Amino acid sequence: MLFQTTEFLILLLVSMAGIVVLRRARPQHWMLLIASYVFYGWWDVRFLTLILLSTVIDYAAALGMQGVRLSVGARARLSGMLIGASFLFLGVNWPAMQKQHVVPAFDDMFFPEWPGARAALIACVAFAVVGPGLYGFYFRLSEKGRRRAFLITSVVSNLGMLGFFKYYNFFAANLQGIGGWMGADLTLPVLAVALPVGISFYTFQTMSYTIDAYRGSIDAEPSLVRMALYVSYFPQLVAGPILRPQELLPALKQPWRLNAVNVQSGFHLAMVGMFKKVLIADWCAPMVNQIFADPMDQPTLVIWLGTALFAVQIYCDFSGYTDIARGVSRMFGVEIPLNFNFPYFSTSIIDFWRRWHISLSSWLRDYLYIPLGGSKCSTGRMYFNLMTTMVLGGLWHGAAWNFVIWGAYQGGLLCINRVLRAGIQKLPTVDAALTSKPGTVFRWAVTAYFWMLGWLIFRVTNFEHLVYCMKKFVLFDANFSLSALGLGRGDPFVALLAAGVFAVLHAVGFFGKRWSERLDALPMWALAAVYFVIGMVFFFGWPAANQAFIYFQF
Repeated sequence: MLFQTTEFLILLLVSMAGIVVLRRARPQHWMLLIASYVFYGWWDVRFLTLILLSTVIDYAAALGMQGVRLSVGARARLSGMLIGASFLFLGVNWPAMQKQHVVPAFDDMFFPEWPGARAALIACVAFAVVGPGLYGFYFRLSEKGRRRAFLITSVVSNLGMLGFFKYYNFFAANLQGIGGWMGADLTLPVLAVALPVGISFYTFQTMSYTIDAYRGSIDAEPSLVRMALYVSYFPQLVAGPILRPQELLPALKQPWRLNAVNVQSGFHLAMVGMFKKVLIADWCAPMVNQIFADPMDQPTLVIWLGTALFAVQIYCDFSGYTDIARGVSRMFGVEIPLNFNFPYFSTSIIDFWRRWHISLSSWLRDYLYIPLGGSKCSTGRMYFNLMTTMVLGGLWHGAAWNFVIWGAYQGGLLCINRVLRAGIQKLPTVDAALTSKPGTVFRWAVTAYFWMLGWLIFRVTNFEHLVYCMKKFVLFDANFSLSALGLGRGDPFVALLAAGVFAVLHAVGFFGKRWSERLDALPMWALAAVYFVIGMVFFFGWPAANQAFIYFQF
């Protein structure tokens, strides 16, 4: 379900009404959990099984780490729930239900026809049957061994599901290629399995819960309903921010209440996010797609244009999603953390990664970089840790080599940034020059050049096209012809106008208050005028078709 649809508006209004009508916490939790499952199941109801699997596994694992021994009956209920969910969401032949009949044939329940369903169903049922016995076995181990066994089970299960759905075909294709290069004929099956929307986000979210429970920094959540809502909370479920358990679970301990201030402020934040998405990102997208569909023989100016427009598109698309998610949650009375802090005004790559996708960069720092040793080790090992973290962070974005290259590129820039920073600090004159106003502008320009090149690597998936585009981006060919902008093949003026509006509004927000905060401070008469103007802009500027958010594919 997309934010910019009538269906989501109905879901939002029903959820708000439910919070008002259901005054106690537990009924509110059930209502919000159902709303979250409806929101996610709108894409494909079968993939709800994966969320249920992650929820049940991590719920039981955290309790086990804490020494809570679930009764045989409780374990049987969890097992039965997983088996029932597996047959309901995987065993049911969903395409047949939609196209042919309401109730599937008996054979379809146990031998579903859609690709990958049988393997997934068998795996789910096997795990549900074996799980309760495994849970009891872990309590025969020492406390340290038990805690470690539960953590390993959680991590392997979550990464196993992520790897199967997102990376199997990528690695299988590359293994076949390596085998062919070495003269071996490797024939691996190709799985026709769709990528579940947002699987990377909620996988990292559930893993943070069990890792924090293992470290002892949180108490295990005793309520399965609250745990399920933490995993599937619909405003941020599909594209973040990636919530830590401390950022949502405490808010579920008491009933939620709507108040006018939060509703209005959340509406303003969501409206700003919607403006970014549908009036900037979606208007830049056609020109970006046109340029990079076949960039060969395009001059440098066109490559620069496509890269700049994509930089605007991906920022407005992704930060627009998180603004909407944060705004909706604020309307409910729950604040979720900032995920973007004006990254395009960064003056170093280190600064950029402190401002861009903050929930992911902090997650990689806390759960990967620091456990690898972080910076509290030898210099060589520190750079290895940094490169490993960023390469895996790149691979997290997608099963393609351009994402691996992008991660390595970002890791290399961070290493170089650290080396230069350490060297410049030893030169007081140079340090003073670079921290002056002209020096700050210079550092911003250099940083902008390198994150722009990074977005080019991120966007172009074809390796031949990527090599050509990088060459043109770095080596200017001095072609200033207006025809190079593609005026004869597609009108870029709307995209340039959208990018120009973004640049102005973004700068005004950076050097003053954020736009949502400006709206919060306006008197009612001024707000009415602003609502009318923005409403007219939305009415006349809304794209003909709703486009999915870019990060849904990750």
